[in-house]
Amino acid sequence: MRIVWNISIVLALMAGAGAVGFFIGHRSAAPVESDDSDADSINPVPTVQTAPIRQGRIDHKITTYGVVTAQSGDVAVLSVAFEARVKKIFVVAGQRLDAETPVIELEPSPDTQLQMLQAKSAVDSAKTDLEQTRRRFNDHLATNQDLLQSEQNTQLAQLKLNSLQNEGAGGSVQLKGSGLVNKVDVQEGQVVPAGSALVEIASGRQLQVRLGVEPSDAADIQVGDSVSLQSIRSDASPVVGKVRMIAQQIDPESHLADVLVSIPADAALPLDAYVRGQLTIAGADGFIVPRSAVLPDDEGSSIFTVDQGKAVQHKVAIAAEDDRSAEITGDALAPGEPVVVLGNLELEDGMSVKTDPAAIAPAASQPVSQEAAP
Repeated sequence: MRIVWNISIVLALMAGAGAVGFFIGHRSAAPVESDDSDADSINPVPTVQTAPIRQGRIDHKITTYGVVTAQSGDVAVLSVAFEARVKKIFVVAGQRLDAETPVIELEPSPDTQLQMLQAKSAVDSAKTDLEQTRRRFNDHLATNQDLLQSEQNTQLAQLKLNSLQNEGAGGSVQLKGSGLVNKVDVQEGQVVPAGSALVEIASGRQLQVRLGVEPSDAADIQVGDSVSLQSIRSDASPVVGKVRMIAQQIDPESHLADVLVSIPADAALPLDAYVRGQLTIAGADGFIVPRSAVLPDDEGSSIFTVDQGKAVQHKVAIAAEDDRSAEITGDALAPGEPVVVLGNLELEDGMSVKTDPAAIAPAASQPVSQEAAP
């Protein structure tokens, strides 16, 4: 009987513990009212700023460098047709000469003096031979052919002597010129071969600037384009020149293409001056957006516009850009359409968005420029 009583007490305790657990579990499972604000905090709608797409263009600005030179047709080269020694040089490179100003004085070299003596001796011998041939001819001891040959030999000897004398080989000769001294190729006391360049003189009326331009930029330049030129070491006002030739060959040393620019005759640019040139290449019309609106991706670039509270992704190509704007091409774009410029990194196509009332102001309507250094 005692064992049965103990079992009954244990069963009663277990039943009471089960009732208490049921009551606690039942109260904890009571329904809880839902809150819409919590749902919004889990999936927030991003707020973005937009700017309107505008129609316009981005001009391409090229900055390059070069030197002032004389056009080849404007340069006269002083030389003599006999070997000579430089006796005196009266000018220096860069000097402007008045009409018929002495430039250089030369005298025959020892070899030329010997040629003069030989030519005079040849003339004397030819004349003596001609007189003898004529006497023999009168005495019927020489034929007409002999007389004709003697006369020809005398003429040839005299022509050679006259040529040397006319060229100045008989004594000192002074060469004169006018214009701008481009280059002095010799020094006093130097013996120069016949026909060698002594001094180069440009008239100064046809100066040009030889600019070095990147080959990719040279393809956009046209003959007749205006170029603003300014000396690097001078504060003088810029000079406006015109492109007259674009070389179709790359310089092997600089790896640049030469662009020759003609400048006005009254331009205050001395020969060999180092100058900076600036060209502006007009771009084609297109859609202009702030640079922050364009996002790079695996397929190129894209932008997001906003349509009825939804983000719309557009694949675009960049035609030109500068530090503020980008000119793009793409499908389904129109001027005035809002493009996302802030907050676009968080967007996906079709995502709901809110537009910030403090939207970015529209960009200026004037063309902007893209600058390229050489």
